[in-house]
Amino acid sequence: MITVATILGLEHSGTTLLARMLGAHSKAFAIGGLKNFTAFAEGRKACSCGETPETCVFWTSVLEEIRSRGNDPQTLAAELAAHRRNPALARDAARIIVEAISAASGMSLIVDASRDSTWGALLKQSPSIRVVPIHIFKTPMAQLASAKRKQRSLYAEIGKYISRSRDCRAETSRSSSSVTLAYDELCSAPETSLASIMDAVGLPLEHHQVTGWGAEPLHMIGGNRMRSSTSSKVERDEHWKKLLSGFEVALARLGGGVTFALNERESLRETRSREDV
Repeated sequence: MITVATILGLEHSGTTLLARMLGAHSKAFAIGGLKNFTAFAEGRKACSCGETPETCVFWTSVLEEIRSRGNDPQTLAAELAAHRRNPALARDAARIIVEAISAASGMSLIVDASRDSTWGALLKQSPSIRVVPIHIFKTPMAQLASAKRKQRSLYAEIGKYISRSRDCRAETSRSSSSVTLAYDELCSAPETSLASIMDAVGLPLEHHQVTGWGAEPLHMIGGNRMRSSTSSKVERDEHWKKLLSGFEVALARLGGGVTFALNERESLRETRSREDV
């Protein structure tokens, strides 16, 4: 049985960091995002090691594994991209790709940071794959600060913060095993936070997941600048205190405050559930 930890959240909400920390486990492999496989297979994205599908030592072995099973990687990439038009074909493609990744890496836990629930949903119906959703979220102020740095609309970001959080909560509530986690909680208590996630995926925490994740070699497709970090340092995101104006802070609190509270309530509920077991 392959376990896929699907990390859910928004851009710059800690998804890449969490993927790297989970992927540092000796039985885990962080792939970046399954949603990026099509662009990667078509040569439009590079591996985090800087190589292409034809030159990356890991992804070359994945593509060879796919072909050895009688499948064409380009065909699977096209079927994955057409998941809205033909979900049945996309589900088969996603399963074949994940099984090939597990076989090539020798790992039982695959960490996918595609961020939205679409990609985990493609895998749920496969009897050979167990999906564990992990929802990580930041405060609305920190999320708006990230949008401001990227020159995105703050109003659109608030809307996305609300809708994506709602989708993530729905996805975790539908799953028999899931974790909801505040980014600040991960930063203030990384060992406890990771232990909860590792318990959900059925593996023990390894200490270097907390202290040495930045030293791990990577073959991630997609992800933000955190995928190039080598420091293993985790710190709270408080840049918003300098980046946001008073009006923007008020906007964040007014527009995203209820959503943040709902996310936190879900996180606390799951924490209490784990303590009761």
